[in-house]
Amino acid sequence: MFTNIFGNYLVRKNIITDDEFLSIKMQIDKTRVKLGLIAVSEKLMTEKQAEEVNLKQQMMDKKFGDIAISLGYLNEVQVERLLALQGNEYMRFCQSAVDKNILTLEQIEGALDYYKKENGFTFSDMEDIKSGDVDRVLPLFLPELPDGPFVDLLAVTFRCINRLASDDISIRRGYTTSDYRTGAVAMQEIVGDYNVLTAFSGDDKGILAIAEAFAKQFFDEVDVNALDSVGEFINISDGLFATAKSQEGMELNLLPPRLSKDPIEIKGSTIVVIPIFINQQPLDWIVSLGGTSEQS
Repeated sequence: MFTNIFGNYLVRKNIITDDEFLSIKMQIDKTRVKLGLIAVSEKLMTEKQAEEVNLKQQMMDKKFGDIAISLGYLNEVQVERLLALQGNEYMRFCQSAVDKNILTLEQIEGALDYYKKENGFTFSDMEDIKSGDVDRVLPLFLPELPDGPFVDLLAVTFRCINRLASDDISIRRGYTTSDYRTGAVAMQEIVGDYNVLTAFSGDDKGILAIAEAFAKQFFDEVDVNALDSVGEFINISDGLFATAKSQEGMELNLLPPRLSKDPIEIKGSTIVVIPIFINQQPLDWIVSLGGTSEQS
């Protein structure tokens, strides 16, 4: 998830091109991160020290960590930490961008600092984003909300997007409103002890992205079949939420999903709109507390 969040930011800021971002993404799964790059990124070694160790590796059959320890640049505990970070998505992004000569490590760190400042993130927030863990990432992009079922529903749905639709997902800062006008939309209401509406709305590309990712099939256009796929996805994620809450003694019922190619007005006391990208296509994820909708 880090790759998509940060990579899309770099594209928006014209730091890299769409093609360069795609090139990095294609490289990541094949990338084994070098300990030297991780050590420099973690501020445990300088670039000059890492280069020195790399040169010595060309002259002796020893591991990077062993040489760094012998030179006094690292200790055994630090080497163990670097080894644990080799599979980290952030590190693989850095290694891929450097290997492709698209960005230097210094440029990546500079852009990360700008991203941190623009979004008002803390150091701890950035560590959460770098982790790629959906449960750590989502809260950073939510507006201020009361604790309770609302946040739980958001968390369940976000995990379902990642697991059941696509892990090629990016997210931007969400906002609240009391009135939202959709594009093409699939939605479902949960009623009972707690009333809430979940919806996905967007242009044709956005709707098709989530429909095809979930159904694992191609749709020619945003028709009833494509929207039905989105509705089925919502029904599954809402169902998981309702089941979990029923075990806590809450009585909830799912109404049949509603689908529309035409705009709908959604009104509610608290409507959370979260811009997401699935397979690089923009989509609005809407969750409305006490939400109602009407054709317009």
